[in-house]
Amino acid sequence: MKIVNIRATPVTVPLKRPLRWSFGVETSTTRTIVELETDEGLIGVGETRGGDEVVRALALHRELFMGTDPFEVSRIARRFAVFRMTSEQLALVGAAKLAGAAVEMACWDLIGKALGKRCGDLWGGIETERVEFAAYVFYRYASATDIGDGDRPENAADHAEELFDTHGFRDIKFKNGVLTPEEEIRSVRLMRERLGGRLRYLRIDPNAVWSVQTSVRVLNELEEYGLEFCEDPTWGLEGMSLVRERTPVALATNMACVTFEQIPLSVRLRAVDVILGDVHFWGGPSAVLHLAKVCETFNIGLSLHSDRELGISTAAVLHLAASETMVGHTIDTHLLEQADDIITEPFTFHEGRVRVPSGPGLGVTIDRDKLRFYAEHHQRVGESSEFKDTARAGFRARFPKY
Repeated sequence: MKIVNIRATPVTVPLKRPLRWSFGVETSTTRTIVELETDEGLIGVGETRGGDEVVRALALHRELFMGTDPFEVSRIARRFAVFRMTSEQLALVGAAKLAGAAVEMACWDLIGKALGKRCGDLWGGIETERVEFAAYVFYRYASATDIGDGDRPENAADHAEELFDTHGFRDIKFKNGVLTPEEEIRSVRLMRERLGGRLRYLRIDPNAVWSVQTSVRVLNELEEYGLEFCEDPTWGLEGMSLVRERTPVALATNMACVTFEQIPLSVRLRAVDVILGDVHFWGGPSAVLHLAKVCETFNIGLSLHSDRELGISTAAVLHLAASETMVGHTIDTHLLEQADDIITEPFTFHEGRVRVPSGPGLGVTIDRDKLRFYAEHHQRVGESSEFKDTARAGFRARFPKY
């Protein structure tokens, strides 16, 4: 079996409401949907972050996978591994790295379809059929042009209640670093008060916009609210290490440690307790599975990151979380904030959990009408920047903010 053709389709799907984070506002998600076709007529699907640049990278690097047997997925992953060599190179090779993640994902889908096996079974065996997620809580605007109550601590607490009441979550990941630290401490207090015993674990994510001093002050004040961990309170491994020395709150990262070369320094500095693996940013499913073994070696916790995946990538995340026992924390998802999807059977949440797809490979099918619609939408609007805030004149992303 050989890969003989590729289709790469960039799509942009709006979010239900603008989501605030420390560097701006998220209003949509742009993804590239990859379809690999073999000489036997099988089609494997993959997805990754980004749009037109990823499509160009796939065209430029076709020789890395075209004509190759998808069962040689490790060979293909190694070829793309050159694009995840060092952190200094990320700005130059980011699109190619993301492209490789989608190609590898599609290869695994092809292998599963050829063997009649689910990806999770290929990745070590599915241990659970229902994967638990944390409610992803944001400060939200009423619309792209209307701030509404998005400046108030109650806004995030309202969002948390809405997610718990509707979908039965037990944990929260709170995207903060938006209001002043004092206002955000109030948001945390409100969530604990309103949700009571329904709220098990609460984690926060300021996306590195606090100084070391602010991080220490806020985390020590929030300790009484039982934080599971704080993700990226400040910038860089040195800053994370300084914070970790002066607070009992565990620290997680999706920003300070994003390549394998950074893990030894993270360990030596004792800067990180939990790493949030990302199937796209780390370079594909194989890289995340390798990351899990490294985390096991150094006794580092592991969870999975979300950056507005659609259904295909969500399926990959579900298979990874269900089969990799090192994933010891409920995982992230933006899925409930997205206005639509491009698969025929969108995922649903029950008691904060989602079922692992039952079909072979990734177990999802593209909805051709939706794919066409959001591809055309992408052609009209392009890829929106999450590093701006059109509702606020003169907004500039900056750090540290506090």
